[in-house]
Amino acid sequence: MPIKLADVCFEVSFECGNKVGGIYAVLTSKSKEMKRIYGKNYITIGFYNPNNYFRDFVEDEPPRNIKKIFKELESVGIKCFWGKWILAHDVRLILIDPKEFMEKTAKANFGNEKVTDKNINLIKRWLWEDYKIDSLRVGFDYEEPVAWSTAAGMLIEKLVKSNHFKRKKNVVHFHEWLSGAGLLYLLKKKVHVGLVFTIHATRIGRAKSYAGEDLLKEVTGGLKENKCFREKESYKYHLEAQHTIEKACAMYADAFTAVSDIVNEEAKYILCKGADEITPNSLDFDEFFTTETLTVFHSRYRKPINEFLEAYFSPHYPLHMKDNIVFFISGRYEFLNKGVDLFIEALSNLNDSLKQKKLRRNIFAFILVPSNVKGPKKEVLELIFQYHKIKDVVGEQFFEMKDDIINQILDGEKIDFKRVVSKTFIARTTALSHFFSRFRGKNAPICAFELNYDEKDDEIIGCLKKNNLTNKADDKVRVIFYPTYLSPTDGLLGMGYQDFVIGTSMGVFPSRYEPWGYTPFETAALRVLSLTTDVAGFGSFIFNYSKKVRKDPAIKILKIRGRSKKEIVKDLTKMMEWCVFLDKEERTRAKMETRYLIEKLDWKYQIKHYLEAHGLAIKKMKKRIKSS
Repeated sequence: MPIKLADVCFEVSFECGNKVGGIYAVLTSKSKEMKRIYGKNYITIGFYNPNNYFRDFVEDEPPRNIKKIFKELESVGIKCFWGKWILAHDVRLILIDPKEFMEKTAKANFGNEKVTDKNINLIKRWLWEDYKIDSLRVGFDYEEPVAWSTAAGMLIEKLVKSNHFKRKKNVVHFHEWLSGAGLLYLLKKKVHVGLVFTIHATRIGRAKSYAGEDLLKEVTGGLKENKCFREKESYKYHLEAQHTIEKACAMYADAFTAVSDIVNEEAKYILCKGADEITPNSLDFDEFFTTETLTVFHSRYRKPINEFLEAYFSPHYPLHMKDNIVFFISGRYEFLNKGVDLFIEALSNLNDSLKQKKLRRNIFAFILVPSNVKGPKKEVLELIFQYHKIKDVVGEQFFEMKDDIINQILDGEKIDFKRVVSKTFIARTTALSHFFSRFRGKNAPICAFELNYDEKDDEIIGCLKKNNLTNKADDKVRVIFYPTYLSPTDGLLGMGYQDFVIGTSMGVFPSRYEPWGYTPFETAALRVLSLTTDVAGFGSFIFNYSKKVRKDPAIKILKIRGRSKKEIVKDLTKMMEWCVFLDKEERTRAKMETRYLIEKLDWKYQIKHYLEAHGLAIKKMKKRIKSS
């Protein structure tokens, strides 16, 4: 077991018991290790979201001393809920509802001035006076987390002064700017706790990437010239408050951590502060199936994918379904940032290449990028319904034919197929064949869903058409833009995301900016071939680790740094061709190696970085308190 350097850990995140993004995956997946190390002294603190309350949380009666603290806080408008986080191995979870606290009027001293105002305005004022955090232009999406995290700081202040925690080495681990006001509150109050602050990406870095700016180039150039991001530029993105609170936390925390080398580079430039410790995101591999089980599941889940593809494409032209390859890309609709354009251009190159080679195998590519949809396209729904109708009709007929054929054989008769095929069957199949005939010779649709806007305005559809990927009869690469979250109730595929991934051949994630990248990581954990980039935290880790293992790892790392788009697309095409031409034995070997490469990223091994950060925070806190 890793060495525990603190006695108690309070972990504060807006996503504790409140699923919003990737931090939720970090917290839930490492919860078993945190519970194993800290036991009952591991307490998570999150935001009360009534929509997630029943999914994630089981409320318990708090102990008497905790109940007393909750009552004291409730008198100032802070409502706390004590319970267990169901989806995080039942670790202790306190949810805080700050709504009443935000709006409640209170009094505070600012120098010689006594001010009466709403709590949220008083909080914003002391953040300005102490740290020059400018919140004049903020809205509710800033005020709510700031009020919540301040309330979390007030709660922790009372908890560590109570008998249970008073004489222990307490560390408080804060995630992202949303929890930052709590850290700064505890710092201001000189509470005897070690303060850890983790960024999963900088707020400015995300904004620049979403805007299509070349963040990597700017960061690299800035670090070479020994320059930092100019604070006044944060106003351009309307993020001056979030940026300055994030910067203050990085500067004043006892231990500052980043989730990857990529994020650390970003922090050095954006926040003018490098991390004290890299805390890589990991997974709990005990929650994933064994190789044997995943092999069985691959066949099981490939079947509904193939049936969907057959229903979607076969009515338009004859289709060879044996040994087909299924690629997919998934993530938020960030066309450039997620490298969707790179994926499409590589597919186009692959299509041209495979046509020349006259490959019999067909390639299918799903683009799982949610957008604004009305629902499945009517024609696609009809095709799928009628396809399953064919299966039912033929299945029923063959079940009936079986006994007739057996009896004819036993009676020594020559088998008369006309006798065993009913007129009803012939009539029904003739009608079904007539239905499908109206699709023959047409291109299968690019998008499976009706959009709530004109398809001409969609960037993905436009790029597919520009690259001549329109599902023609002679194409070897066929595409399906699936602009909604996969779900058993989505009306088409009817599969959960993880089940779908297990049934595919390869996940392709050519991101231009990815602080970590759980999607390619989880794909590899499911024993599916995976591609990421050298500018993703996960990709950077695998690249550095695989150099010690072998030159050509099964998890493909696409090099983005310092390269032209043409070079990147050329390499991406080659990597996808590699997958297409693998034989069965090579594919099995590659899948085995995929899992081997990532097993180092099990929380059993990586939790030590969290513990080292906690120990550093305790050490620095003692010096900080002593010198104050």
